[in-house]
Amino acid sequence: MKSIYLLLSLFIVSFANAQNTKSLLDDALVKKEQQKFAEGIKLCEQAIAIDSMLIDAYFYKAGFHTALINKQNAAADYKNYKAAIADYSKVIELHPKHTKAFFYRGGAHDAMGFIDEALIDYKKSIETDEKQSEVYNSMGVCYAKKGNVDLALSYFEKAIDFNPKYGKAYANKGNVYDMKQDLKNACENWKKAIELGYTGNQRRYLAKCKKN
Repeated sequence: MKSIYLLLSLFIVSFANAQNTKSLLDDALVKKEQQKFAEGIKLCEQAIAIDSMLIDAYFYKAGFHTALINKQNAAADYKNYKAAIADYSKVIELHPKHTKAFFYRGGAHDAMGFIDEALIDYKKSIETDEKQSEVYNSMGVCYAKKGNVDLALSYFEKAIDFNPKYGKAYANKGNVYDMKQDLKNACENWKKAIELGYTGNQRRYLAKCKKN
C-alpha cells in the first residue's frame, strides 16, 4: 500500500511540475512577442530549475540572449553571446540532431561577426536536414560578407530551389548582384522579392530601379 501511495505522490509531483514548466514557457513566448527578452530569460531559468532536461527552456533562453545582442555594448553583447552558445550547446547535448539549434547557434555566431563559426553550424544544420531554405540563405549572406559573391549567389539560388516563394533569398540575391555592379539582375531580384511580399529592400529598389 505504501508503494502505491509513493507512486501516486510521485505522479502528482511530476504532473504538477510539467504543468508549471508549460505555464512558464507559455509566458516566456508571450515575453518574446512583447520583446521583453530579459524577462523571458528569467522565466526559462525558472523552468530549468524545475526540470534541468527541458530542451525548449534552453532553446528559448538561447534565443532571448541572441536577441539582446544589439551592437551597443560590447561587454554585454559578448556575455549574451556566450550564454546563447552555452544554451544552444545544451540543447544539442540533449538532442544531437536538433536542426534548429545548429541553425540558431550559427545565427548567434553571425550576430557577433564570427562568420567562419557560423558557417560551421549552418553546415551541421544542413547535415541533419538538407531541405532548409533559411539555412542556405544565411550561408549565402555569410559568403557575401566574406566577399565570395559567386558562392553567395549559389547558396541563394539553392534556397530558392527549395522554396521558390522565399522572398528574402531573392532580395539577398539582388544585393549580391548589386555588389557585382549588375543592376539589371539586382533590380529583377529585388522586384521579385517585393512581389512575394518581402519589402526589406523596397527603398533600394525604388531608388536604384525606378527608371530601369
